[in-house]
Amino acid sequence: MMKEDKSIDRQSDILQSWKNANSIPALILTLIVFVALPLAFHDLYFDILAIKYWLYCGTVISMTIVILIIAVVFIRKDGIENDYGTIKALRHGFTRKSLKVADWAMILFVVSAVISTFQSEYFYESFWGNEGRYSGLFLILLYAASYFIITKCLKFRRWYFDAFVVAGILTCLVGILHYFKLDPIGFKQDLSPEDYKIFVSTIGNINTYTSYVSLIMGASTLLFCVERNKFKKLLYALAMSISIFAMITGISDNAYLAMIALLCLLPLYLFKNLRGLRDYVIILAILSTEFLFIDYIGQNIPNHVMEINGLFNVIAGFSKLPVVVMVLWAVAVLITILETVLIKGNKLIESNAGRWIWLVILAVMFLTGVYILYDANIVGNLEKYGSLKNYIIFDDDWGTHRGYIWRIAIEIYGKFPFMHKLFGYGPDTFGIITVHGYYDDMISRYNEKFDSAHNEYLQYLVTIGMVGVTAYVGFICTSLVYIIRKAKDCPIVMAVPIAVVCYCAQAFVNISVPIVAPIMFTLIMVGLAAVQNDGI
Repeated sequence: MMKEDKSIDRQSDILQSWKNANSIPALILTLIVFVALPLAFHDLYFDILAIKYWLYCGTVISMTIVILIIAVVFIRKDGIENDYGTIKALRHGFTRKSLKVADWAMILFVVSAVISTFQSEYFYESFWGNEGRYSGLFLILLYAASYFIITKCLKFRRWYFDAFVVAGILTCLVGILHYFKLDPIGFKQDLSPEDYKIFVSTIGNINTYTSYVSLIMGASTLLFCVERNKFKKLLYALAMSISIFAMITGISDNAYLAMIALLCLLPLYLFKNLRGLRDYVIILAILSTEFLFIDYIGQNIPNHVMEINGLFNVIAGFSKLPVVVMVLWAVAVLITILETVLIKGNKLIESNAGRWIWLVILAVMFLTGVYILYDANIVGNLEKYGSLKNYIIFDDDWGTHRGYIWRIAIEIYGKFPFMHKLFGYGPDTFGIITVHGYYDDMISRYNEKFDSAHNEYLQYLVTIGMVGVTAYVGFICTSLVYIIRKAKDCPIVMAVPIAVVCYCAQAFVNISVPIVAPIMFTLIMVGLAAVQNDGI
């Protein structure tokens, strides 16, 4: 019995030593994805996707090799005379019981991509994703390798989030300079006139840019809300303000889905006391002020800034916006005064009443939205919605022809045989399918070739099937639920769910690319590492 106990203790010690050794490559991987990936470029925008893709691939492969070498060193050091203690220890760290639901969801996501690739008529293209945006099986395998490296080995530190936000702010500042038609690094010097407006910062396409900034906005906003140190709170407020400004001036309507998700989700976390209410009102005040300020700039120096259309004009054109801004700041001041008085009198209490009230408000908003969509699309009452009608009427032209591509994506999936319905046509092969079946129609109608569904979930449905998209959504949901449940003693980790929900909201009208998707995945991995490996 004592011998067995000693063996178990020894295996535990070996496993912990192995994790400690692996924490360094896990840290390097995390920092490269958080800091280097968004800022890296080579030939300006002309190879921006390829350079970031290969940076991510090279980093994950390198760190995987390092970890394998560490494992070999541990095994050789232990030797066979000790009954393969190291091998047993490593196996003990990866038993079925040690795997969380999120681990199994990631495994299922990879397995579905593998099956999809091997049953595809285009194995090579499915493996590499070279006919799409490099999001083939190879990249998905690297996501899995990165996942187990970070979640099992990374030692979480708060400053990882700070590094993530700082890199994001640098990226946002470059994008904001581009909005003001300032290009100090020369990114846009060789762009054609039609491409000049749609490429921005060190990210590239405006849709990709705002999907990245949505992560920064979500994380910095939550960090602002939970920070108690006044100096750091001010810094996070600055980061939040810059990221919101970058979202608005990114000139992509997908940004508003992320903003709506942020504003709808935050109260469920914040509305437990007056401090949370105050922070939420401050966020609304900053957001409204920036809309007002950007509108003022656009009207007074239009030749020095990029033109913004779409939903921005609907919001900024609201005649009472200046009044809203003043009222919000006044309410923020009043709540701050009231909170100060209650704190001095030891009367500040916490309650879930605000959260329940907000849930009721969300339910009413949801039902109202459903009614508006029904009234506009089914009943046909279009005119009473004014400038909003272009956003609530779903036809082929909706969302820069997203309505069309969504419709044919559903048609394509409906024609699949059973196994393709389960596992799709092959990772990142959407463009191959549309070119073969709809090329003439796309060109005759819009003079465009659509190689993506412009909806991340619909894209996965067609390419890796019902099993794949379920595993993907399941991975995100189970990971975030686990982080939320375990993060009560470490509020900053809540930056992960808030940021990822912002990303997931805009993903309904956007594309998953290796420029941003690895960052989103890594953010989840760091959150899981924080709550799993450090006992939070």
